[in-house]
Amino acid sequence: MQRYTTLILAALTLAIFAITTAGASATTLPSLLQLVGVTSGTLVAQSATAITTFAGAVTFTCKGYKTTLTFAAEMTSLGPGLEWLLNCMLGTKTCKANGDTAGNVLVLGEWHTVLAAAGGGANLFLILFLFIPALTIECQGTNIVATGSKLTDTEPFGREVTRFTTGTGKCSGTTPAFTSYLNDSGTSTTANLKSETGGIKSNSCEEEEGTQEFSTSGMGAEVMEP
Repeated sequence: MQRYTTLILAALTLAIFAITTAGASATTLPSLLQLVGVTSGTLVAQSATAITTFAGAVTFTCKGYKTTLTFAAEMTSLGPGLEWLLNCMLGTKTCKANGDTAGNVLVLGEWHTVLAAAGGGANLFLILFLFIPALTIECQGTNIVATGSKLTDTEPFGREVTRFTTGTGKCSGTTPAFTSYLNDSGTSTTANLKSETGGIKSNSCEEEEGTQEFSTSGMGAEVMEP
């Protein structure tokens, strides 16, 4: 609980950062538009049974997750995010993020709405999630440090909805299904998770089973073209 409170405070700090920087983002980024007058809210996806696999220097799995993406403006393309992975195991070893209780990996990050580069995603619109700061996962003597960013293919685009569907796609070893997106300068950029264990560094991939259904906290939202 103490770690969760600390991360919530950090997320609020990121929210302030998001407000002050959203206006500086180039027009190449798609934006999440709320109803007139709605200046804050959340997107939440959760499952008690879906399996998340993190493949890298070593591979661990989790059962269940809750992901929260927070926004603090009527129209924005970034904000703080929290990914809470449950029942995490490395083989027979129970894992946890540093400061968490056994089995719990709480990831503090930042999300961005981005466009897919050529071959980057099936639905054109992607959510980029950055691990901020680096995450240390402790698995009873085996420590994993995860850094970097990941992409999820997302829909719909250009239509007001109360739910967004996202998917990580399947990992091919440590290579994710979606790797390329357009940054705020319109340049193709590669998202890449990294992990390190015992001095061994590796590209990494996080795969969430099935699709993730994000529900909005308000009446509706729309991802608009740049």
